[in-house]
Order: sequence, then C-alpha cells, then structure tokens
Amino acid sequence: MSGRPHPAFIPPKRPPWRGIRHGCRGAWLGAVLAVFLYRLAATAALAAPVTVAPVSLADFDALLARTDHCVVVAMASWCGPCKTELPHLAKLDRELREKGLVLYGLSVDYGGVQAMQPLVNKLGVEFPVYWAGEAAVAHYGLNPIPMLVFLKAGRIVDRILGAHDEAELRTILERFLENGAP
Repeated sequence: MSGRPHPAFIPPKRPPWRGIRHGCRGAWLGAVLAVFLYRLAATAALAAPVTVAPVSLADFDALLARTDHCVVVAMASWCGPCKTELPHLAKLDRELREKGLVLYGLSVDYGGVQAMQPLVNKLGVEFPVYWAGEAAVAHYGLNPIPMLVFLKAGRIVDRILGAHDEAELRTILERFLENGAP
C-alpha cells in the first residue's frame, strides 16, 4: 500500500476558522457576540405594555390624592378619537416622564378590563391604565371622551375635551409641567 488515500475516500472539509489566525477568530466571535448583545439590549429596552387593572373609585381617588400632580386620560376601546390620541400620549409619556409627567389611564369601557387590554398591548402603553367602568363617568364628569383631566394634590384643576395631535398634546403637557395648568 502506498501512502495515497483510497479513491473512495473524501477528505473532510476544513472548518471555516481553520487557517485563520487566532486574533481574527476572536474578532469574528466578538463581532457575533456584540450583535447578539445589542439585539438583546434593544429588546430589553422596550418595556412591556401595562396590564389594565380594575380599580374602585375610592382606590382611584386615593391614588390621585397621593400624586402631587398628574393627568388622567379618560378613554374607551370603542372610542375612535381615543384610539387616535392614545399613541401620541404613549410617546409623550416616554419622553416627558423624566420631567415629571405622571399619566394615569382610566378606561370607562362597559366590557371590563379585557376591552381595553388589546389596545394597550397594540400601542405599547407604559403608563398605568385602570378600569373603573361606567361609574367613573358620573363620578369624575367624563363626558365626552377622550378627556384629559389635570389634577394637583388630588383636586381637578382643568379638563381638556376631545382628541389632539401630538404637537398640541406636547404643548399642553409641557405647559402643565411648567405652570401647573395646561
């Protein structure tokens, strides 16, 4: 037998890193790891939408009284203007939270928490959203919706009716943060 391989013998293919110096292989693995970590961090940075929680009017009143100043976003899943305004509010909440903006969503849906939850999920709403149902409409004077209710130390200082575009909402919310009134 000579030192030649049998004609049916197929030599194995070289691993892709064979022949590459260790420094290059490390750089290649480092690049793959960096991409993986970047995607992981980007995914973690997106906060999960909140869970719509049922709340009694007494408990919601207590929450508002504990908050120095806040804005209640009165809405319902069946309300077209609410659906138009909510993405702008979700975006402004993320941008103005560090400046002290506190938003609370208040769903007045007849169908309970499960009526508003799909919309909150779809829009990625991160501020707390509560469901108080029809009782909240009379208790807080939430007719018509959408309505923004501005509170200081648990007391209503102003109301703004109807849907607004992002620029209008930004002006209204920034003015409230600066002056305490929209």
